[in-house]
Amino acid sequence: MGKRITAFLLQIIISMSFLLCFSGCSESDKTEKEIIIKVPHTSTMNCVSNKDIKNVYTLLKLASKDFVEQYDKDVKIKVVEFEGGEETKAITNSFGKSDAADILYDGFFNMSSFIHTGKVIPIDDILTQEMKDDIYPAFLEHGRFDNKLYMMPYMSSENILIYNREMFEECGLNEYIDEGEVISEWSIEDWTKILNTLADKFAKEGKGRVPMMMYAKDNQGDTHIMTMLRAFGGDLFNSNNNFNLADNPDVISALRWLQNGVDSGWYLPVPYYKTMSDNSSKFKMDELTFYNFNLGSSTYSRVKEDYNAETKTFKKYGFVNYPGNHCTIFNEGFEIFDNGDSEKIEIAKDFIRYFYETDKWLECSAGSIPVSKKVMEKYKDDILLLEAFAHNSVNSVDYTHNLPNWQGSENSVRSVFYKEIALLMIKDADGNFAVTPEECANNLQNKLNTAISEGRKNSTLHD
Repeated sequence: MGKRITAFLLQIIISMSFLLCFSGCSESDKTEKEIIIKVPHTSTMNCVSNKDIKNVYTLLKLASKDFVEQYDKDVKIKVVEFEGGEETKAITNSFGKSDAADILYDGFFNMSSFIHTGKVIPIDDILTQEMKDDIYPAFLEHGRFDNKLYMMPYMSSENILIYNREMFEECGLNEYIDEGEVISEWSIEDWTKILNTLADKFAKEGKGRVPMMMYAKDNQGDTHIMTMLRAFGGDLFNSNNNFNLADNPDVISALRWLQNGVDSGWYLPVPYYKTMSDNSSKFKMDELTFYNFNLGSSTYSRVKEDYNAETKTFKKYGFVNYPGNHCTIFNEGFEIFDNGDSEKIEIAKDFIRYFYETDKWLECSAGSIPVSKKVMEKYKDDILLLEAFAHNSVNSVDYTHNLPNWQGSENSVRSVFYKEIALLMIKDADGNFAVTPEECANNLQNKLNTAISEGRKNSTLHD
């Protein structure tokens, strides 16, 4: 009898333990939320406030760890990198799946297209009065669509070109070099002379050096090539915010100028099969004269080492606007996706609010162009070339016009643009180009406007 009672009690205890464990585990699984933050691998940083932070991935890993430790809910944050240019695969194709992004950190020129999927939520309610007073209004405006804030700005970059002035000196082009923290401006005639002089000198020496960047293997850096379509002046868009290229003599002149660079030896061999990264490597190896540059560039550390603070001059590098005297400004920051879980949305909002209200994370934007007034004031003297970039911002052009379907689908603007530029650079065995500048302009206009039209037709904003 005693043994039966003991066995019965033991069975009850085991059953209760199982129920308690099951209940506890279920409750834990129910309450713990995992927030996924996605960031492109190409998001480098030159962080003045924390020298150990070299990219946005590291920044968000550190910030998310601190957020979780102080947060009053049971959450996990997973920071995931994806390859630059693969936003469609990483974001659009993950909608409805377990690896869907709850938060994206990226450039606005990529992020703006996702607004039209209906998945990105307006985040005006994140802004406190202190944030509104601190963030420069122009940057907030860049994050708005239809008068709602969808993209929260964190830092900004102004894109120009950096050049190897030692190559200029070798080739007798000293007259074009401006000393100090100056961004030069050259006419298209100057540009042609400079590129031809460099190309002729490099061809004679036979060491594989070339003057100018060019790439069209993928959409890396396509916005820089698009900027050079303005080299002869004018806009790329008409009053209806559609591309105006086929009947635009300035654009056709720019396309012809770029195409002539193939025969003139301006670019690396088969430029249509080169990537932006290929050109970056050549610049760093002193085999390319001109390359893209901004304050967040991986080249920036070399520029700082090259600078002589006493004489306020550079020995190796110089800076110039894109042909046509243009620069481009692009903002980076956050947006939040609705994946059908309202609690995860609130956690994502809390994380971004925490990030902007915590000085050590907000101040990491110093090194590029901070959107925060207090960060700008604190670190303005520590950011080399900041004043030059500020003065040069009047030369910036709007290259996206906040158009839908710029990025994120197979027929987006960025998915078709580089392919047409590749054709502009391809020659057959007889030396004939695949397309003329006129044909390229016509093809670009038709395909880019089709992409925009599809984007407008399919545009859905979050409820």
